[in-house]
Amino acid sequence: MTRLGILLILAGLGCFLAFHQIGATLDTQEVLHEPFALIPLGYLLLFAGALLALLVPLHSVLRRRAAKGE
Repeated sequence: MTRLGILLILAGLGCFLAFHQIGATLDTQEVLHEPFALIPLGYLLLFAGALLALLVPLHSVLRRRAAKGE
């Protein structure tokens, strides 16, 4: 896995952790306040990190095979 892929995965997990730690609150007018943007951002970072972590090693393996002439 690449460093950037690992970093993106950790950032995604951090978004979910932050969402859980911040929590949701009700104000005096009973309006719900929650950091909802952290959920899709977390999924986006996890997906990008997993994709990067899988495609970069696959690309290097395919490139080595092409260089060998297989």
